Amino acid sequence: MLPLVSALLLALPAGGASPLPPGEAARFVFAWKGVPVGTVTLSLTPEMKRFTYTSRHLHTRGAHMGERVREASLEVGPGETVVGRASIPQALWLWRGPRAPGCVTGREELSGREGPHCITAVRGDTVEGTMFGQPFTARYDERGRMAALEVGESRFTAVAPGVRLRPPPELFAEGVPVEGTSGPLAFSPSWPLVVRPGWLTDWRAGEARALAEAVHAAFPEKGPGAADWREGGEGEAGGCLAHALRFAARAAARGHKVALVHGLLVVDGGPGRPHAWVRVGLAGGGTLDLDPTSLDPVTRDTHLPLAVTEPGGPSVEAGERWLALLRGEYRVVRLPLAR
Repeated sequence: MLPLVSALLLALPAGGASPLPPGEAARFVFAWKGVPVGTVTLSLTPEMKRFTYTSRHLHTRGAHMGERVREASLEVGPGETVVGRASIPQALWLWRGPRAPGCVTGREELSGREGPHCITAVRGDTVEGTMFGQPFTARYDERGRMAALEVGESRFTAVAPGVRLRPPPELFAEGVPVEGTSGPLAFSPSWPLVVRPGWLTDWRAGEARALAEAVHAAFPEKGPGAADWREGGEGEAGGCLAHALRFAARAAARGHKVALVHGLLVVDGGPGRPHAWVRVGLAGGGTLDLDPTSLDPVTRDTHLPLAVTEPGGPSVEAGERWLALLRGEYRVVRLPLAR
């Protein structure tokens, strides 16, 4: 299972936009390394004097899961700056746009930290810039409201008004129901997936299996840990993402490029739960999926791929597909065996 950590919606203030309509609200699903971990809601009172930021996310402590809610409500004055301060709430200002290039002082809603926030480029409906020196990219819809935000490994995607989501705590704690009792796993409707990405390099199956065994043995503790959120999966405790990241890092050190596979794991007839494993390229154009976490065979009866991503690259596809699953647009089924 993928461990989850808290994530905050980072936003960028800038000048040059018209005021928000009174009483407006927006909701976003946020994902970390392509995995949905919660929602963020932004709201502004009709008199445009109070801005509220609410973050809900799933957290894990070993086998225990729970939901954590954090909220900040700020009084804003002329220019939408925080009353008594010269700073602007981050999410309030990033919410609308695109903005003109320039820098202002922004305020993180939950921490209260203030500092420089700069827009460096505007390309159509897309804005690029930095927050406290960290690069970000934001995209806007036809109304000039934020549709998506990428900051490091985090991605935030706007949810259309009225759309009902299965909350991430339900997805991770209870899993996704699987329809049917036997046969290979599949999404319904079918979900096209690239089987062999172009960046995979050829490798011998025996060498790849040996590396999976070495990575498995390198984690004395099998469970959520800080290693799941480190680029190379460094640490002694880690879940499936840490195992996959360490496999990818060690493979790269040997001159091989592999893929991270985000998907669902189904065990003993239970529901599908988020999981991660790796895919390696074989000579002749084939592929081999390996699960360094358990060393169990990766089969169509137990592992259902949702997205195949490049280690260290953006997980946009994975994030969008998790969101579609949360919206209930796809079901998990077992295909009947051909007779």
